[in-house]
Amino acid sequence: MKKAILLIVLLIGIPGAIAGWYFTRSANGKTTYSTEEITIGNIRNFISASGSLAAITTVEVGSQLSGNIEKLYADFNDEVKAGQLVAQLEDSTYKAQLLQAKANLESARATELGIEAQSKNLKASLLTAKAEIQVSRANIRKAEVAVEDAERNYRRNKELFERKLIAESDKDSAQTALESQKASLEAVKAQHESAKAKEMAIMAQFESLDADRSGAQARVRQMEAQLSVSQINLDRTSIYSPIDGVVISRAVDEGQTVAASLQAPKLFVIAQDLKKMQIDTAVDEADIGVVKAGQKVTFTVDAYRNRTFNGVVEQVRLSPQETSNVVTYSVMVTVDNNDLALKPGMTANAEIVTGDREGVLRLPGKALYFKAPDELARHSKELRAEKGQLATDTLPVWILNKSGKPQYKTAKIGISNQDYIEILDSELKEGDLAIVGVQGVVSNGSSAANTSRRRATIRL
Repeated sequence: MKKAILLIVLLIGIPGAIAGWYFTRSANGKTTYSTEEITIGNIRNFISASGSLAAITTVEVGSQLSGNIEKLYADFNDEVKAGQLVAQLEDSTYKAQLLQAKANLESARATELGIEAQSKNLKASLLTAKAEIQVSRANIRKAEVAVEDAERNYRRNKELFERKLIAESDKDSAQTALESQKASLEAVKAQHESAKAKEMAIMAQFESLDADRSGAQARVRQMEAQLSVSQINLDRTSIYSPIDGVVISRAVDEGQTVAASLQAPKLFVIAQDLKKMQIDTAVDEADIGVVKAGQKVTFTVDAYRNRTFNGVVEQVRLSPQETSNVVTYSVMVTVDNNDLALKPGMTANAEIVTGDREGVLRLPGKALYFKAPDELARHSKELRAEKGQLATDTLPVWILNKSGKPQYKTAKIGISNQDYIEILDSELKEGDLAIVGVQGVVSNGSSAANTSRRRATIRL
């Protein structure tokens, strides 16, 4: 607790009756003092604030789809459980979209399977083409050997013919055989080139088929995504409560059309638990310094004027709110509402307890307003001069001693309210009579007064 700072403003020279404290001197100069007893008791200091009651957690339940409300399964004040169906949109359109998405997926998968079948056929054709290339390559080698043999045979027969050792027909026969072998070689080479061309054609078909396969696979994934979206949309036609709670607002009726464009249309507002509520109070910046989490709060509502409710400061929010140049801070107060007497939206008039003392020595607040007459004032100055300057948390106090005379005392103070000031350390004790005023009656029966007032403000 910070040390109290006592600010005393003296307002002097107002004749007449002021604030109920008077002193008058009688003809013989005798003075009568008004006193109040210094007691042991309780002191409570508080800050007044107001705010609205609300559920600690509220959830707006909306529709992510556009459509007609086919059926409502919850109404005002209904208790609902998490996962409970609260509304149903007309779903025929979304069912049709789901069927179409399934058909599109089946078609895409069939196309993919057809491409895989083509791929298998091409693989077989490619193996055949490669085998043909191997055979034609072997045939070329055989044909080349045959041509070489035919060339040697022709050269030998030609030489023998020139030496007149064989007939011309034998030479011609060898020449014909050579030409035949060369023709066979060219034919085999042509077969080889044909097999290679066939292989290249099949490879080109493979490349094209790979592109088709990638496209078919992409379309299958696309159709799977469409099916998933269609299923999600169909599921979203059934609207469920996300939490356990109570329906405090219903914004639609059966048959009404809702349109989900930039944001989901609100169907219900569900409060999670009305047995625990909160008050969002606004506290002035001048008072916020003494407000802390955990402080007790009492409050009333207009619906129950003779009942006081209790709460606790849960949070002091740092963000300021400014209205008409007045700065306030939001203080969140949690409230038990086990009997459900409190309703959302009620206005709460709260008192935040910033100081609470039980069984302490307390000085009547009126003692602050007592101004000693001139002769006592001179005496108090002399005493203060002897004791030195008073600390800012120390008050001068006049008491009436046992002989009925004023006596100057000092008291170190703690918290205060409009009625009492806590005495922490002083020359005072329980039962002392603190002087709060001076009064008397003149001898001729007429009243006369010489009054003054002192106003004190104590900041904690």
